[in-house]
Order: sequence, then C-alpha cells, then structure tokens
Amino acid sequence: YAKEEDSMMCAVETKFGGHGWEIPARYVDMRGVVRKKGNCESSAATGMRDDPFRWFARYLLEGKVLPELTSLLETLNDEPSIITRQSHPTKKVMLFVSALSRADVDSAAALRKRWAEKDEKFLFRELKPWVRRDCAEEAKRLWMKVVASNVDEWKNCS
Repeated sequence: YAKEEDSMMCAVETKFGGHGWEIPARYVDMRGVVRKKGNCESSAATGMRDDPFRWFARYLLEGKVLPELTSLLETLNDEPSIITRQSHPTKKVMLFVSALSRADVDSAAALRKRWAEKDEKFLFRELKPWVRRDCAEEAKRLWMKVVASNVDEWKNCS
C-alpha cells in the first residue's frame, strides 16, 4: 500500500527485445495490472481479480491504511496476513474481501466515501468474526471511533 498515492501497488517485471533483456521492476497500481491481465497472453501474469481488495483488507486490518486502527491488531483472533497467504481462504476472509470488492473499495478515500455517503456500518459485520470474543467491546469502540473521525474528515474535505 502506497499511502502517498492511496493505492495498492505491485512490482511488475518486463523484458525487452528478442533477447528478453530484463528491465528493472517497476511499481504500478495493482488494479491496472489486474484489469489488463485478461488481455495479457503471458503466463507470467499472476494474480487474481480480487488481489487489490485482498491486499487492501490485510493492510486495513494491520493499520497501514488507517494508522488509528493499529491497536485493532491486539483484538484479532488471526493475523491479517492470512488474507494474502491462504490459497483456500477461510469464510471470514472471503466475507471481508467480498464486501470490499462488491463496494469497489481498495483505497482509504473510497472507504471514507463509502462510510460517509452510503453506510457508516460498512465492514463492521465482516469484522466481527476477526475479533476475539473477550475483546469485542473494545474493538467495537475503536472501530466506531475510527469510522466517525474518517466520516468527519471526508465531510470536511468534500
């Protein structure tokens, strides 16, 4: 996640010419790579259509997208890294990623806009399976505080 661009980035490697000279890897917006993948005949194109949302979900729960969520990590029953490491994701991973994908949210700006304009409870239901039972109230308070402050920020900037 590149905070300055508010975008999920990935490294792409390219080769040039008939000899396949390698050009140094370049970081680009992951969504553009995923969109173009369908048109790419190269077997080197890896990834899935939901990759930007999977990585965004992981970084959101790790507090890298919204730093005020960093303390949420202490309340979770699994490491967010399972979102991007599992070849067969668990139900809670699929629910969280699917919610982001359906809403087309893979940036902090898109998340703030969703909270401010459509649904302040967006992702709260999907977050619940991630939270340890003994930390449910603490996680709920933190989440609601973060949502409220981000909605205010969105409304002040709009």
